[in-house]
Amino acid sequence: MKAFILIPLMIIAFTSMHAQKTPQKELIDSGILKAKLGDFKEAIRDFDKAVAIDSNEAEPYYNRGIVRTELKDYSGAISDFSRVILMKPAYPEPYYNRGLAKDYMKDYLGAIRDYNSAISLKAGYYDAYHNSGLAKFDLGDYQEAIRDFTRAIDFKPDFAEAFYNRALSLFNLHDMAGAIMDFNEAIKLDTTQYDYFSSRGAAKASAGEYEGAIGDFSIALSINPADINSRMNLALAYLYLKKYPEAVAAYDLVVESNPADAEALANRGVAKHYLANETGACEDWRMASDMGSEKAKNYLSKFCE
Repeated sequence: MKAFILIPLMIIAFTSMHAQKTPQKELIDSGILKAKLGDFKEAIRDFDKAVAIDSNEAEPYYNRGIVRTELKDYSGAISDFSRVILMKPAYPEPYYNRGLAKDYMKDYLGAIRDYNSAISLKAGYYDAYHNSGLAKFDLGDYQEAIRDFTRAIDFKPDFAEAFYNRALSLFNLHDMAGAIMDFNEAIKLDTTQYDYFSSRGAAKASAGEYEGAIGDFSIALSINPADINSRMNLALAYLYLKKYPEAVAAYDLVVESNPADAEALANRGVAKHYLANETGACEDWRMASDMGSEKAKNYLSKFCE
């Protein structure tokens, strides 16, 4: 189950005092256009040239910082955003984007400080509340994460990702009823995300609602047939419901895509055992045991030797 969704970066021109096109402004605009087209290296070159013309102008640093984040040069991005903050301390966006770069570097406390600075400068900054919640989630502080996601939802009631991540926080606090309610809201707002259905299925399975979980895992797989986690969870739900033919069929697809999945082989062996296919069960357990599965090794010694 994927826990974190970071808000995508946007290439936004920093507020500029240029009244007309100057050579520096032309380079900045060129860099922004190249970045939007995905030509990040050429965009960086344009921003470098713009900085060389006037190193006291914030706009090229800001946009270079965004592009550096896209290129995973997080240290460089932090340096650029810090330079912008020195020149334009009243703007919330450089704090937000610096926080995002720190998030990627797993400096969660530093990220939270920057998100808080952005929030102090921009009332209702729901993206900053959301990302602050993600950083607190990473720190294992689920209650505080929930508070931030709730603030994000207060300011943006149709914020599907905030409902989703608040649900994940509730899931980690073992509040399955609350998690399912928030997953429901996320799905109402966005039916295209397979993670939403897969995660709700996991919550339902944890609450013993295996039939509902099967429905969610099936929807997740209809959206993303390559989602192995949903396939594994679907097979396990069938196993708990004693629907052994369905469990075997689901595990077949997992093993087909990943023959070295010892957990899938061990569990497929269990389903085959209950279908009285002892030869197939022992064969699966033997393969899984050879891969290091202790569970399969125990089944082998109990049923096959």
